[in-house]
Amino acid sequence: MKIQPPRRTPEDEQRLMVLFCLARLGPCTELQLLQFLFEYDVMNYFDMMFALSDLCTRGQTVRTRKNAGFEYQVTEAGQEALELFGKRVPNSLKTLLSENESAWKARFKQETQSQQQIVQTDRGEYEVNFRVVEKDMDMMRLTLSLPTRELAEMLAKRWKDKAGKVYETVIRILTEDEA
Repeated sequence: MKIQPPRRTPEDEQRLMVLFCLARLGPCTELQLLQFLFEYDVMNYFDMMFALSDLCTRGQTVRTRKNAGFEYQVTEAGQEALELFGKRVPNSLKTLLSENESAWKARFKQETQSQQQIVQTDRGEYEVNFRVVEKDMDMMRLTLSLPTRELAEMLAKRWKDKAGKVYETVIRILTEDEA
């Protein structure tokens, strides 16, 4: 019995798939795109990175520096390529995106709007730097000094779900009239 190597998706199809995902999901980082592609077993990291590099070289995507890496976005040339060759995108990927697109967009938006970082100070305490970001602009920065890493990690983990509410509460408290 002869063992067949797994079928490898042709490079042009990989580029088209990445381009299609970016067009549907909107601008996203390498990590965000990888999470989507990997979770549904669409593509591995190396194939994705080669496809992104080729798409940037061809001017079909643009890469911009963000805090935690790079963000990729489809250009007009990329949109034109999708109009010409979009029918070649596998139907399974089209279905996958149509069923899950809104959830992934919401997840990506939340990840970019609420950011946190834990740093141990020279005194041995832990500072947690929280940020609320809207369209690449810091809406709020908050730094808390905490006694243990466990507490810092717990608050950092909760920040993603609570950042908007914290921001709203601070604004409300600072703008309410004193009686």
